[in-house]
Amino acid sequence: MTTRPCRITGCPRNAAPHYRMCHTHRCRQWRFGNPHQKHATPDPIAIDTAVRDRRPPAGMTPKERAAAGVQLTNLGLPASEIARIFAVTPRTVTRWRAASRATQTA
Repeated sequence: MTTRPCRITGCPRNAAPHYRMCHTHRCRQWRFGNPHQKHATPDPIAIDTAVRDRRPPAGMTPKERAAAGVQLTNLGLPASEIARIFAVTPRTVTRWRAASRATQTA
């Protein structure tokens, strides 16, 4: 078996078997995502449509669903109803709410 260097610039380790990067960088990418990947910003029109119609338009991203869920929370809908609208569990809605509160206080 041949060894290859890790594809991350400046990493002195060898790549893990059957992968192009070392174990450390594979774990970091799995946990935190690819730092070089462009992240799309949530579409406010899709969020407003979901809140107004009480159903998600096709192709909503997870961040858009979370933002719409928080807006529905602000309108007074319970977690079970928001979970039904977006086809997620009530626990997911609770996590969206907690993340929203954490970003507002920070």
